Amino acid sequence: METIDSACRKLIPVLHRAMHKGDCGRIGVFGGCEEYTGAPYFAAATALKMGADISYLFCEKAAGHVIKTYSPELIVLPYLRSTNATNSNYSLADIQNKIVEMSKKIHAFSIGSGLGHDSNMQESMIGVLKHAKYNNIPTVLDADIIQSIAKNPELVYGKKNAILTPNVNEFKSLILELKLDNTLPTDQIVKNCALALGGVTIILKGENDIISNGETILICDELGGLKRCGGQGDILAGATATFLGWSVCYQQRRWNHDSTVPTDKMPLLCAYAACKVIRIASRLAFEANDFSTQPSDVLIMVPKSLKLAFETKTMPHGCL
Repeated sequence: METIDSACRKLIPVLHRAMHKGDCGRIGVFGGCEEYTGAPYFAAATALKMGADISYLFCEKAAGHVIKTYSPELIVLPYLRSTNATNSNYSLADIQNKIVEMSKKIHAFSIGSGLGHDSNMQESMIGVLKHAKYNNIPTVLDADIIQSIAKNPELVYGKKNAILTPNVNEFKSLILELKLDNTLPTDQIVKNCALALGGVTIILKGENDIISNGETILICDELGGLKRCGGQGDILAGATATFLGWSVCYQQRRWNHDSTVPTDKMPLLCAYAACKVIRIASRLAFEANDFSTQPSDVLIMVPKSLKLAFETKTMPHGCL
């Protein structure tokens, strides 16, 4: 019987000389406002550190110029508008149209990092989520979008290629709004929550990450670092979105493989794989930096941790 690790490894692209830009994934990160510019950067930059070819970052106008200074490698699109934006001629419908046009190129979304609670920003993201659901775009949902999902679970109900990545407090909001029994063992609560949302996958982040799609429960107990700095969740969101993007490329046969990974298991495997990679990156960063560990230190370790987690290799010279 195939192990979880070996199944996850199959979703990682095998590089070959006939590849084109985009064959290793195009990821879209949605978030970033005047107050929060680091969170979406870490999510989008992680996609590139993982090995995605292109990372788009859709953010609020006030955040755009700031994030552009962080990295020339990201495609920063400051399309979003908060309620206090000065350009009133730029409507939510305009925003939606721009995003829909750009999303035709994107394999997976990550929504929520640094989004904030502004009503216009939240409404725009609800529109993006509806678009993702209608067009079957794999989506990671993190941070500030989770409260909207707790209040409006129909937004994700039945979207089996959606992965929610709540922390403990965000998860409490979910189970409260869904009126779930919170006296059960935690892994069973996670399973029931995923089931109540129609088979989405949930990652409950903690000492060990608990993952379920309403049917199967996986525990990622890979040793992580001891420092819990802000931004690690955004890095996990970016890694998870990258694996989801790779799962689309896998189905499109962008590289040669045996087609043995079942489509319905891919979100669960993507969630587990991302947790393992980022927990290793966190450990490596902590070993190098101890108490001073910051999310930028974790980000630097992502390429190495991916190799350690799944022994990734490129194909030999000249192979197709």
